[in-house]
Amino acid sequence: MSISASGMQAASLRFSAAASNIVNRDPAAPPADRGGTAAPLPAGSPTSRLSYDPRAPYANLQGANLQGMIATPNSDPATEMVHLQEAANSFRANLLAFKASSRMFNTLLDVTA
Repeated sequence: MSISASGMQAASLRFSAAASNIVNRDPAAPPADRGGTAAPLPAGSPTSRLSYDPRAPYANLQGANLQGMIATPNSDPATEMVHLQEAANSFRANLLAFKASSRMFNTLLDVTA
């Protein structure tokens, strides 16, 4: 049962991270104002990419090389939706395993009592 509970907790965190990545795709807000957590990325991959938007009030206006650049999330909405579905399926599978082990434990207690 503890393994299933741990799996449900991990799936919940994955779901939360994917949902947060979808919500945080709004480039109208500066990166510091975006809340939530980022989904785990492979080692060495950037969490954001730079885009050119000199009209944005939070654009980098200092430095000759990065003038007018803003950080935008490095995530694809379609990929994040797939991650949401995977996390939901994982949670469901762990919940079924938890229920089955709970029923088996209760049956064992009934037999031994």
